[in-house]
Amino acid sequence: MNEADTSYFLPYQEAWINDDSPLKVAEKSRRVGFTYASSYRMFQKCMRRGKGFTQWVSSRDQLTAQELIRDYISMWCKLANVAAKGMTGEDVEVIDTDKNITAFVCTFPNGARIVSLSSTPEAFAGKGGDVFLDEVDLHRDSGALIDMAYPCIMWGNQLEMVSAYRVDGSKDTPFAKLVAEAKKTNPQNASLHRVTIYDAVEQGLVEKINEKSGRSQTREEFLKQTRAGCRTLAAWESQFECKVQDAGGKLLPTKVLAPCEMPAEEIAAIERRYPDAPRFAGFDIARRRHASAWSEWLQVGVTFFLVRRETFHDMEFEAQRKFLEAQMQGRTSKRITRLAMDATGLGMETAEWAAKKWPGRVDQVNLESHRRHEICMMFQDWFNASNARIPADPVLREDYQTPVLKTAANGNVRVAIPEFENGEGETSHCDEFMAGALARSAADTGGEYVPPITTHARTRYDRRRID
Repeated sequence: MNEADTSYFLPYQEAWINDDSPLKVAEKSRRVGFTYASSYRMFQKCMRRGKGFTQWVSSRDQLTAQELIRDYISMWCKLANVAAKGMTGEDVEVIDTDKNITAFVCTFPNGARIVSLSSTPEAFAGKGGDVFLDEVDLHRDSGALIDMAYPCIMWGNQLEMVSAYRVDGSKDTPFAKLVAEAKKTNPQNASLHRVTIYDAVEQGLVEKINEKSGRSQTREEFLKQTRAGCRTLAAWESQFECKVQDAGGKLLPTKVLAPCEMPAEEIAAIERRYPDAPRFAGFDIARRRHASAWSEWLQVGVTFFLVRRETFHDMEFEAQRKFLEAQMQGRTSKRITRLAMDATGLGMETAEWAAKKWPGRVDQVNLESHRRHEICMMFQDWFNASNARIPADPVLREDYQTPVLKTAANGNVRVAIPEFENGEGETSHCDEFMAGALARSAADTGGEYVPPITTHARTRYDRRRID
């Protein structure tokens, strides 16, 4: 096949078109032109191979199956001045009478065909040829679809699969597993392509859209608008960032964490509105390999707002003590009501010093005991009950989603913190999570804070929750 016209296609489209691997897999953002590029590849193969060649296409529904031929294949035929039969999607063929399976067929003058059908795994039984599975993860029975399509390529043909992930998906869907395997041992020797919305934008997607639409959006404006159009974080991550939406044992999966996120400026406004509200903090202590982390929460009603977060890399213990003094005595910030500190290993000496300096206000927590599991589950409860509010920040979100629940050989469930388990990486990926869990432990000793009633016009205070 001739190489794609590099002046027309974007680099990631060109790479996909020119890949002749027997098994091709693409995890990709929605609406970045993979089906478009694939339709060009189908057209080229049909023009080159002639009679006896069949390109099978399975889309998630009947309308999409028809649109592939009517909108894409017909365009390439017209540009090449090829009079193919069925270009407008009017040629409907019965594939299986018993199961009432029909397909839209485009037949080229040389006898090659493109057969486009909706998500019907049984249609591939006894068939041969190249196969293209569009938006695999969104099909009703994607596992059966892949299983039935794979044997079609035994005699030297090709199977191509592309998809964004389901919004309500799982790491255990057949497509997600296939991608995960391709990234690791790759037993099927798949050629893996990955294109997020950021990759597509970097390679010229916005300019292509502007050219077609007549707009003049900048790349930053396009990304901001696209993100704003997603109703939930899960929608954005699954449809545009190539992230599988699955709890996977996480204490704080996206569906729990996302509703508790809010703009940082709104949290700051609440902090200014309630200057005398109690503050609870957690301090996870480290020195070199991991980062020390400070997590400070403001209580209003039964809702706790993350108002300050700090991480310190390679900070000397003396400097950490000075930082603590400033927080506990209120010299540089509001006075901390109660603090829970990591009293494990390197943190033991500093936690003991702090407990003596501020008796009754500092809890020493041994994170190598059962207390680690306890405070992590308490922290999870905050979010499950929607009693926590945190700034919407991808770094914080990733940190908070690192801890997972694991079942031990004896059947006991425990919280697993990757860095506590195997020591990978120079710094922990969940220092802020542990600091937050310690803060939750500190807050457990206090009651509900009800701020004074104000006389602002048309203002009502809900004493149970501030949103």
